[in-house]
Amino acid sequence: MLQTIIYILVFSVHPVTDTISSWKNVNDGIRKAIATGDASQLATFFAPTIQLSIPGNKGEFSKVQAEILMKDFFSSYPPVSFEVVSEGRNGDNSFYTIGKYFTQSRSFNVYYVVEKKGNSIQMHILKFE
Repeated sequence: MLQTIIYILVFSVHPVTDTISSWKNVNDGIRKAIATGDASQLATFFAPTIQLSIPGNKGEFSKVQAEILMKDFFSSYPPVSFEVVSEGRNGDNSFYTIGKYFTQSRSFNVYYVVEKKGNSIQMHILKFE
């Protein structure tokens, strides 16, 4: 009986822990894509529609449209570095990240929100201001 309880405690994974672990994996991928200016990789994390705000474009865009806009953005403002300033939970299934994106000529405050729906975690909001 005691062995069964220990087995359950050791090998059971709490859903919240799963969500946090998954979020961290997704967030690592997003950070790397932003830091390297890889719009295609970044778009793999986009929801089917995403609220996007970058210089010259602000609104709700399809995943494909947002990827094209991010390619143009990274082309116009190639990254030098990206630093995370703050991150946390917005609720049970929503996480945010605030950071600073640096180029040769200027910097941008970055804010994005990812949300877990079903078995996937997708970005719903991305702002470079």
